[in-house]
Amino acid sequence: MFVGLSLLWSETIYGGFVKHYPSNAIVAYIRMYFFGFMLVPIILTSMRLQYSQWIISAFLTAMFLSEVASWAVYMEWIHIHGVQADDPSPFMHHSLYSIFLAVTIFVLLVEFSKIHNALTKVLIIFFILSALINLFLNGGRLGQLAFFVALLVYIFMKFKITFKTIILSMVSIAVIFFLAYKISPIFHLRANAAIENLEKASQGQFNSSWGSRIYALIVAKDIVLDHPIIGVGVGGAKKVFIEKAEAYPHGGLVKGFWHMHNGYMQILLETGIVGLSLFFLFLHALLRVSLENDMRILLCVFTVIYLVGFVGEPLFWNPQPFLLFNFFVGFFLLLGAGNSAFKKDLN
Repeated sequence: MFVGLSLLWSETIYGGFVKHYPSNAIVAYIRMYFFGFMLVPIILTSMRLQYSQWIISAFLTAMFLSEVASWAVYMEWIHIHGVQADDPSPFMHHSLYSIFLAVTIFVLLVEFSKIHNALTKVLIIFFILSALINLFLNGGRLGQLAFFVALLVYIFMKFKITFKTIILSMVSIAVIFFLAYKISPIFHLRANAAIENLEKASQGQFNSSWGSRIYALIVAKDIVLDHPIIGVGVGGAKKVFIEKAEAYPHGGLVKGFWHMHNGYMQILLETGIVGLSLFFLFLHALLRVSLENDMRILLCVFTVIYLVGFVGEPLFWNPQPFLLFNFFVGFFLLLGAGNSAFKKDLN
């Protein structure tokens, strides 16, 4: 709601950061954010609980087909226009695909704990390993980082914080990272490139992938300092950013950015401290909802994946991760509602 209100103080309603929609920010807001968030109440009031397993199966089937396509591209069995074997993300940008893969792995882990059939358990283990390997075969460093952080949260919530779980989590992360670094050439190269980019940026050299992102934050920081409370508005944030970048010596590196490559800075830029505070209050209220244990774990892990993802991408800027977030929030709340009367009403 506050994002929509920010249109009132936007310098213009043309030139915002919303992707895949008209440059008119009012139309873009209504078509993406308003209807996107409507998914949650629709799911809570319209979806029947007896069909929940079908929904999970449909999501996992779609991800399995995406993985098959990704593996086929990686093995060069098929060719998809614009998709390379050294970055096999077939249907979306690798950063977004890695987020989807990370979510898939934890959904499968929870499903595994509920299944008793031995064959089904074997199939789920195979699916988890396939998704995990696929995660480190594509170039999505964002989802890889989110996975490691979410794995810590999952282990501590599933088994409680003890000396044993701390050792288990550290060993698990170390083993997965070591194997990925040694076995996956893509992960190896991109991990090294990230370190090199950061070293160059610390020396004032911003002409690299991460260096230009850091420079964008420098430019945006000055805009936020000028408009700290309510930002510059969602409508003209991109226009204001481009105009500001022109005054900087390396502004040419970031003038073509479609977004800020950082969800937190983009929220600050568009809606200021008020907008960012409301975002965190929303997440805080969401995580305080009383849910059945498995759904509570999934909701927390899912939220952590997005919080980490926001470091490198404004995930609510793109319809795919934005709709995924709203769908699963509604779905987890529906499945995990602890009040039986509430469940009865939903049916």
